[in-house]
Amino acid sequence: MSQDELSSYIEYENFIKIILSILGLKTSATDSNSIINRSILHLQMSMSLLPMIGIYNFLKTYITNVFFVTRGLSILVSFLTIIIKGFCIILNRQDVNELNEILSSQYHKFISNPKMKTTILKQVTTFRRLSYTMTIFVAISCLSYVVIPLITMINQSINGIKPIKHILPFPAIYSWNIPPDSYRFKLHFLNESLTVLSVICITVGVDNLYTHSVFQMIGFLRVIAYRMINFNEQNKESSEIVVRECMSQYETLINCRNKLQKIYGPIILWTMGTNAIILCAVIFQLSQMNSISVSRIILFTTYAGAKFSQVFIYAWASSLLTAESDKCRAAIYAANWVGNKRFMHSIIIMLSQKPLILTACNFTVVSMDVFMGVLNTTLSYFLLLNTFAEKT
Repeated sequence: MSQDELSSYIEYENFIKIILSILGLKTSATDSNSIINRSILHLQMSMSLLPMIGIYNFLKTYITNVFFVTRGLSILVSFLTIIIKGFCIILNRQDVNELNEILSSQYHKFISNPKMKTTILKQVTTFRRLSYTMTIFVAISCLSYVVIPLITMINQSINGIKPIKHILPFPAIYSWNIPPDSYRFKLHFLNESLTVLSVICITVGVDNLYTHSVFQMIGFLRVIAYRMINFNEQNKESSEIVVRECMSQYETLINCRNKLQKIYGPIILWTMGTNAIILCAVIFQLSQMNSISVSRIILFTTYAGAKFSQVFIYAWASSLLTAESDKCRAAIYAANWVGNKRFMHSIIIMLSQKPLILTACNFTVVSMDVFMGVLNTTLSYFLLLNTFAEKT
């Protein structure tokens, strides 16, 4: 079983390395941050500027139509989300690289120990599958914006419909004329298609880096708990060395927790706040449609699934880290240290530490309670919006 979990972790880690490369981050301690790598995120973020202008004009034009406003607003908020995520990674690039180096290098040492490997790799399959699920939802929902207009235009051409109605991926209105079947239309279609790819890359990359870091931090806690419970069974190390090393590892964990909060605090706070609005907009659009095509069902289902999974993985991973931190403190307390004055002081210091809790900008604790709060807020917004639509 441990071999299957090790294979699962290697697959998971290779997936994360691909993500780091896509975001222009270091995949190992020997990599260098070249100018090209540093420019990748800037280029991906810049792709969304032109569509954002078009969607903003679309919102101004149809400001009195609740259906069109919710449609445009959900996409505009998604673009703002990737810009915020991109800026958080750019501004904290050094912390992101250091966090990855610290956790990955230590984690490889831990899993090389046959005694601890099974304990450390527990739940790796769950983390990997959640990452893949979220990635699939994001990819399908985003690519649908490009695929659906392409299929529509191809069908018109096959059926001999003239003139062909040319459709851009996003509901956008530009200040300049875009003649159908012109180079200008093709350039706009290309730009919006590249924007879709940048949304996929940044969303999948940033969100999965968070869960991967939390999983490795959980591994740290399991190592500390294992060594504290079994420190009397060590043949080569004295008890004092074990306790001292565990204290050092716990300090490293606190440092990693602080870096993670610094990087992801604004991202989580924004995601939790805006995803409720986006989910409300998606549900409202579905409720206002008289008939729904299969393509639209796929688009809305995967889009809502992507937003739900984003909120869930942040909340679930953070709650799991806090629960594992409590287990670690319980294991330290249960260790055979009572009456041993040589390291009693160190044990008391470790027990006095608070559990590892992740917060978003010191505003709220990231836990499953936040996930439930987003669901409740979504429902409240939908009922309010539905009432407003009925009155208008």
